[in-house]
Amino acid sequence: MNQDSFIFKNQLITAFFCSLLAITTAIISAPAQNTPPVFEIPQFTPLTRSYTLAIIIPAYNEEARIEATLHAYFDYFSKQKNVTTTFLVVCNNCSDATAEICKRIKKTHPELDYINLRPGGKGFAVKQGFLKALDYKVDLIGFVDADMATTPPYFYELITKLDSHDGAIASRYKKDARVWPNRPFIKEMGGKFYNWVLRHNFHLDVRDTQCGAKLFRYETVQHIAPCMKETGWAFDLELLYLCQIFGKNIIEVPTTWTDMPGSHLTISGCYKEFVSAPVRIKKQQKELVTKIKDEKLKKKREAHKKEKEERKGKKKYPKRFA
Repeated sequence: MNQDSFIFKNQLITAFFCSLLAITTAIISAPAQNTPPVFEIPQFTPLTRSYTLAIIIPAYNEEARIEATLHAYFDYFSKQKNVTTTFLVVCNNCSDATAEICKRIKKTHPELDYINLRPGGKGFAVKQGFLKALDYKVDLIGFVDADMATTPPYFYELITKLDSHDGAIASRYKKDARVWPNRPFIKEMGGKFYNWVLRHNFHLDVRDTQCGAKLFRYETVQHIAPCMKETGWAFDLELLYLCQIFGKNIIEVPTTWTDMPGSHLTISGCYKEFVSAPVRIKKQQKELVTKIKDEKLKKKREAHKKEKEERKGKKKYPKRFA
């Protein structure tokens, strides 16, 4: 199978999935459930060291819930003795009062910072948040959605699971994840199938690329942020692909996640965004992949040359014993 046929086949599979998802989601919906359950928060492993942390919150017209989200995160992280946290709200082309609310809250919460962007796109907002957070010189940089689908304890859990990894990402599809409400069967299978397609396109060992809670070490963000090109919803996939390109070790953590009303992601938007994403991202990052491969090959050759010279020197000047 030639490259064009392979690309067409993958586009066809993805297009079929998105079409199926669009139709079935319009027909099938989960039974109405008004009150989310109160999940028991597990005992997290105590941190063995202190961290400085920046949490980015991309916010597009979130005037109705940004204040509640910020205060929930302020309250929780102020009680974590081994974590000093800065919060950065990236107001993403907002036409409401999100930025004004952040400006008001900042007066009484010096741990809050915000930037107000005119260009839109969640991927663009997260990239600009990453670049701004690099100025803070913190140990860890992450992002979380403004809707509180991931509550503060479960973002903190990512820190406790980081260990020696370069990043930790929340997952709704890993074993032991807790998701409310139960997603319609066709929607859950559709999400898993799409992630399967992505994993096989990019060889990513990740079950859930799109969950909106991710955490990385400073050095990881330093490598990947300048290379991010996706401005829309597919940025998570590109971000994880960049981690793979740079050889970063990312752990996927089963999370507790509550679906919140008011999502700005529509089925039509999903269809348009993700059908072309795998091919587009690979094309955009092709030059970087070649550059990294060339650098690795150069280092390997230099190491081989050095080893050869050392062996030659030992042979020429054998060690003498008394």
